[in-house]
Amino acid sequence: MSAMMSIPNPILSAALARPDHLALVVEGEGWSWSRLCGEVRRAAGAFAAQGVGVGDRVALLGEPSGAFVVALHALGWIGAVACPLPERAPAPEIGALIRRLEAVGVVLVGRLGDDLHAVEGREPARSEDPRRAAALREAREIRAEVAAPEAAERFWPLDEVRLALMTSGTTGEPRAVSLTTGQLMTSAFGSAIRLGLSPQDRWLSCLPLNHVGGLSILTRSAFYGTTVELMAGFEAVEVARALDSGRVSLVSLVPQMLEQVLDARAAAPFAAGLRCVLLGGGPAPAALIERCSALGVPVSVTWGMTEAASQICTLEPGEPCGRGDVGAPLAFARVDEVEGRLRIRGPIVAGGELVTADGGEVDARGRVRVHGRADDAIVSGGENIAPGEVEAALLAHEAVADAAVVGVPDEVWGHRPVAALVLAPGAARPSEEALRAWCRGRLAAFKAPDRVVWVESLPRGALGKLSRSSVRAMIARQDQSVESGSASV
Repeated sequence: MSAMMSIPNPILSAALARPDHLALVVEGEGWSWSRLCGEVRRAAGAFAAQGVGVGDRVALLGEPSGAFVVALHALGWIGAVACPLPERAPAPEIGALIRRLEAVGVVLVGRLGDDLHAVEGREPARSEDPRRAAALREAREIRAEVAAPEAAERFWPLDEVRLALMTSGTTGEPRAVSLTTGQLMTSAFGSAIRLGLSPQDRWLSCLPLNHVGGLSILTRSAFYGTTVELMAGFEAVEVARALDSGRVSLVSLVPQMLEQVLDARAAAPFAAGLRCVLLGGGPAPAALIERCSALGVPVSVTWGMTEAASQICTLEPGEPCGRGDVGAPLAFARVDEVEGRLRIRGPIVAGGELVTADGGEVDARGRVRVHGRADDAIVSGGENIAPGEVEAALLAHEAVADAAVVGVPDEVWGHRPVAALVLAPGAARPSEEALRAWCRGRLAAFKAPDRVVWVESLPRGALGKLSRSSVRAMIARQDQSVESGSASV
């Protein structure tokens, strides 16, 4: 491939341009771009010495840390495909994911990769963590500590795969989604054009690094030469403290996380240096948006997906929005509607075009409204019911802390909506008829749920994404318990 179709490695570009600027802040320690680049080159040389080459898939497992960031970039340095795995997945799932990826090896970072201290003169033993054992049953360990010459820079072809991320959406078996240099680059530039870019930006990362929402913070900062403040995980109090400190300019959160952050602090504006809270991963409840507006929180609602390397459409920070509004597409994307589903065109998706599973509409100005997954729509008596619309109405009730609406078979109508609800702390449980009346006051009468099932919590993934298939199973189990007389309703 010609040099015109490849780009220099962005880690080295940042180190050459800003050697002393902070690339990473993790565990209270700051890493300059010069230091990060040096660590990446050393680890890349070690990986290459162990036989890892261009196009090889390598699983990456461990908690967010400096070692994780180095391993991720080192795999990219030599042209391998980094495949981050969910940090807290159980051992059987780890093994299954590595088999599905067909990884040639696995890099274990943090506690999973540490040697145990020698005891009574015996040789150091390796950790017996079941996730580590499951990973090593499926692939050989690739280590960053092997002595080897530093790896020379290798340009990145725009169509070469950089990452493979496991995703299953809300249903279905996990599958690997490949992301190329071109997708990551145009996604990063499109985000910067929409959100703005300052050389002093510091993006707080508290999302899982096996999800595109968290991982894209690292890839963006590499292209920008800016700073990532990396947290080991999400703790609402710590995130609130960081945002109030004034040192953070951007943060990525999902709605449930933002709710917790707001609950963890006084009802006051954040520090003036915070210029964007990128909010995605699911519908933003109207009450949350209103709460943010009252506090002047610079929320930027976004619609994105793994297949598009993160953001597709994004509102300007602080821009008002109604339900489902996600604004205009980013600079390197176009969105239209094909038979009820939103279609993406442009270099942020593989092959230049993707018809998504999301239903929605595009207005005359090209601005997009997302209705939710088209497959989740409930067809009742020939009418379509969007579960998200019913959920929004239910969440507006003071007694409802969380809500999920799914369709269940009905002999007369084909399917009818049933709601699984979580009671708000300290609230009295309203009757089903009261809730139906509440919904009928806000929606067409046929959209009100036929039944309400109260549950302790709803099945959500690491980023708060609802699993509707699990909700249907919960409702079915409750129905079976009621029929057998063993459930209290």
